[in-house]
Formats: sequence, C-alpha cells, structure tokens
Amino acid sequence: MLLDQKYYLQDNLLYKVDRMSMAHSLEVRPPLLDHRIVEFAASLPEHLKIRGKAQKLILKKTMRGKLPDAILDRKKSGLDIPAHEWFRGPLAGLLRDTMSSNAIRNTSFFDRDVTETLLRDHTNKRINAGYQLWGLLTLFLWLKRWNIEVPDDLSMRASHLAEAS
Repeated sequence: MLLDQKYYLQDNLLYKVDRMSMAHSLEVRPPLLDHRIVEFAASLPEHLKIRGKAQKLILKKTMRGKLPDAILDRKKSGLDIPAHEWFRGPLAGLLRDTMSSNAIRNTSFFDRDVTETLLRDHTNKRINAGYQLWGLLTLFLWLKRWNIEVPDDLSMRASHLAEAS
C-alpha cells in the first residue's frame, strides 16, 4: 500500500486522471483516497485487507447488502485502451500509413517481413498484437516527427546481424 501511495498512484494513475479530466473540464475526486480513509486503511491489520488472493476484505464486507453481489464479486479489471480493436478499425489507416513497407525498411530496426506479418496477422484476427503495435506506432511516429534517420553504419550493422542469424 505504501509503495502504491508513494509512487504508482501519484506518479502514474493520479497524474493521468488529472491530465485527462482537466483536458475535458471534469472534476474528478477519488473518494477512497480521502486522507481519513487512507489513514484508517493503513492502521488495519493485514488480515482484514488481504487473505490469499482475496483483496479489500473489510471494504467488501462493509458494502455487502448495499451493492449487488455482481459488483462485489467480480474480477479485477484494468482500464486498458482497446488497442486491438482500434488498429482494426479507426486507427487502421494511421497504422498502415505510418508503418508502410518503406518506413519499416528505412528504419533498419526491424525485419520488414516479420513486422508486416505481425501487422497482417493482427488485421486478420489471427493474433491480438495491439499493444505491440501501439509501441511500434509510437516509435515510428516519433521518428517521423523528429526527422530521425538511421545512420548508414547502424543500418549496415542491422542488416549484417540479420544475415548472421
């Protein structure tokens, strides 16, 4: 809990929530982060908070009968972006244009055939590679935005490594 409070919440989750809420003129207040609740939770013995894989024990017990069981008993789920669907739908054109055969060849960072197979397999729903493609798209857009070209010696080393393997 302390590690989450000191680093993950403030440097990651709360920062992102704050930026996105401000961008859309929303006021966001995480009620369970009220200092009184946090201090109370920190004072509780561990067996009231976690038991095996079960988490938030006292909170769930307190809310039983007030919230539907379906909410209290559901699995934890993250708030990931729907990258798999985006790259097959609204962002398919951006992905295809940004990661063209020429762009892949010009970087010399990635094997063109492997990268194109990844794109094709994702598009044809043989695999879900949305998260990998998100990273690649970000890199390719960054290279394009800052006009970064791969030096010839790096390009030659990359092609030499590909031939050696």
